[in-house]
Amino acid sequence: MSGQRIIRHLILPLIAPAILICLYFTPKSVFGCANRGFMALAVVSIGMIAAVPAARMGAAAKRRGSSEEANWWTVTTLILLSPLVLLLGPLG
Repeated sequence: MSGQRIIRHLILPLIAPAILICLYFTPKSVFGCANRGFMALAVVSIGMIAAVPAARMGAAAKRRGSSEEANWWTVTTLILLSPLVLLLGPLG
């Protein structure tokens, strides 16, 4: 397990859920209710858009027979989709 892989597939994608959680705990008086909602939707949209190429790269790696690389891309995709799950679930 290389450090480059951990940064690319775990640390960078975890920024999106972290931002969403930080927005959740930010007081309404800082940004206002509507602006916080728009920022949350922007974070979720960016995560969903970024999850599409990650899923495609995982599928391509799976077709090539590189299951370890495909698993890393699958984890990345799930992390990038987690803001959507958070927004629809516990933070919504």
